[in-house]
Amino acid sequence: MRILKNLSIQNKILLGIGLSFVMAMIFLLAIVIYQFNYLSEENQALMELELLERNYDKYEALVKSRAEILSEAYQLLLQEGQAENKTYTKNELRNIMSELNNEIYADDLYFFIYDLEGNTVSLPPTPNLEGENRMDLQIQDRKLLEEMINLVKSKGSGRLSYPYINPDNGMIETKYGYLQKIEGTDMFVGSGGYQSSYYNIVSQILTKIKNIRDETIYLFLIIFGIIVLIIFLIIFDISKYINQNIKQIVSGFKRVENGQLNFQLDIKSQDEFGILASGFNQMLNRIKKLTYNDPLTGLPNLNFLESNLSESLRENISNKNQIYLFTLITDNLTLVNSNYGYQKGNDILRELYQRLRKTLSEEMIIARKSDEFIFYFSSAKSNDEVKEYADEIINKLSEPYEVNNNLIYLKIKIGVAVNEEDENCSDLIRKSRLALHFVDEKNNVKFFDQKMLGQLSGRLNLEGKLRKAIVNDEFQLFYQPQLESKSDRVIGVEALIRWQHPEKGRISPGEFIPLAEETGMILRLGDWVLNAALQQLKSWQKRGYSSIIMSVNIAPQQFQQENFVEKIDDLLKKYKVEARFLELEITERTVIKDIEYTVEVLRRLKELGVKISIDDFGTGYSSLEYLNRFALDKLKIDKSFVHNRSNLNIVKTIIMMGSNLGLEVVAEGVETKEELDFLRENNCNYYQGYYFSSAQKAEIIEKYFTSDKVQID
Repeated sequence: MRILKNLSIQNKILLGIGLSFVMAMIFLLAIVIYQFNYLSEENQALMELELLERNYDKYEALVKSRAEILSEAYQLLLQEGQAENKTYTKNELRNIMSELNNEIYADDLYFFIYDLEGNTVSLPPTPNLEGENRMDLQIQDRKLLEEMINLVKSKGSGRLSYPYINPDNGMIETKYGYLQKIEGTDMFVGSGGYQSSYYNIVSQILTKIKNIRDETIYLFLIIFGIIVLIIFLIIFDISKYINQNIKQIVSGFKRVENGQLNFQLDIKSQDEFGILASGFNQMLNRIKKLTYNDPLTGLPNLNFLESNLSESLRENISNKNQIYLFTLITDNLTLVNSNYGYQKGNDILRELYQRLRKTLSEEMIIARKSDEFIFYFSSAKSNDEVKEYADEIINKLSEPYEVNNNLIYLKIKIGVAVNEEDENCSDLIRKSRLALHFVDEKNNVKFFDQKMLGQLSGRLNLEGKLRKAIVNDEFQLFYQPQLESKSDRVIGVEALIRWQHPEKGRISPGEFIPLAEETGMILRLGDWVLNAALQQLKSWQKRGYSSIIMSVNIAPQQFQQENFVEKIDDLLKKYKVEARFLELEITERTVIKDIEYTVEVLRRLKELGVKISIDDFGTGYSSLEYLNRFALDKLKIDKSFVHNRSNLNIVKTIIMMGSNLGLEVVAEGVETKEELDFLRENNCNYYQGYYFSSAQKAEIIEKYFTSDKVQID
């Protein structure tokens, strides 16, 4: 019998079937004849009952699903109505529910909707009955609507069988259905099927069994008489061998299904079972790699980290240490992908991982998901100490990356979550990701706290208001004068956006500008500011104030638009304004994102004649090398340097540096005479701030153009 093991499976099956077919079929035929001849009415009833039970389950699932959809649609409709101050009538709501019910089909069923007073809301086979009250509907002395309503009122849902006219044959049959109240409404939905459909299916099954029996009898009576002993011995050996291997393979698939991946099939034969086992083991290794490793960096992925983190959380219950979980993201990697391609972006991710790997301890697991890197450790350190550690990580990862001989700076953000009692790994990861939403320019590391949940809700609420504000044109431009330091002559203004909400009143730019940048709405806001500012500038020029320079702040997302220069050129032509009277203010974080791109865009803007200034100078990453390459006109000293007396030497240095580079210098936030005198003594060219005027509406600012100190060219 050992010789049979080296035969191919195909030959084994052919041999086994050829010798055992007769006896196996004889036994099967005998069983079929026996079972069929003794199939009683009781067994038939059991088949019908089983089939009915399955259909009941089907109707229950479909009706519950339909009820949930209709309930959610109903609530969403009410919420939208409240948001728009619109009130729907009862009939309008029911008509909408009817339309929605008629539009959503499920197999060949239809769904009916009634309210608890017996009014027809939706009845697809007979839409002419919609809107009518059918409480008096009675078939075979049963008040159907009354029974349905009582069931829904008492239980909310349930099965119900009742007589009804089958539209397929026009006869009254028992209908088996399921009813479900639509949550949040006074309506319920139901569906079902007719008794005849079950009888037909059972009849078809019995007929098919009889046909199979007859065909089997005629076929196997011809080949009856094959030797039984030889068949039995061969089948026994083959079936034992096949059964053993199939059991092992099936067991392997079940183990994989249950998440067990650390095993191999042990089948070493040279036949198809051996080939199948080898392929299964290779597939298992591939699944392990795809399941637990990131294909780009080779890092463990989130599945692997969650598995280990769950174990660490269980072990940490008896430990006084805290588990700190970090989620690290690169805020501007999409810009790199857009400018240099995803391959270069992937190269940067690999280098970022190598730096991170060198920074963290070797035993620490780092997982990657998209542009997120997630890692954790157990420690007795305080939050302040952990934050210092996170800052060190950011400093090392923030050093420039080289792409095509250009230096790229990544903006790194870290969210940290600290485990609480009985907390699972999913909650911990979710909290660290949530903390990332609260990272700002001043603090690249944020620890999660419970207040963030409410604040995030507030941010979502503010986002909705901001979108409406853009549509409803709730914004205004205020203007703050910029003056020549020596003469106090107003040489220009800075346009500053203000939001006057109809209910909340004035909303600070510090609240909505970061949100607009994060959501992409800054592009529409920026376009509106440019249009409004140039329109106002043209209006002033027509009234004789021809030398005023309009300064407009440009967000990083605006500056990164491919058609940014063309857009500026088009706006200047649209409002017939000379380019030399428009000054664009960009921040250091804008220009440093992509040096080569910045150099090219500033060069093209310079060719147009537009003035360029670096806003909040001294708070970012600029170097003298970059400033020398940029086509700039002005440096604006951040107000934090002007107000702090300990920073006066920095102010002097910036003024001197600007002069050496051939750039004019503007000091922001001047609030006292002492500050202005200092700037004058050190030859600062221009200043702006509350000492002269806060940002005001155009008609108020205009009076400074005609004051004694103003010289109109």
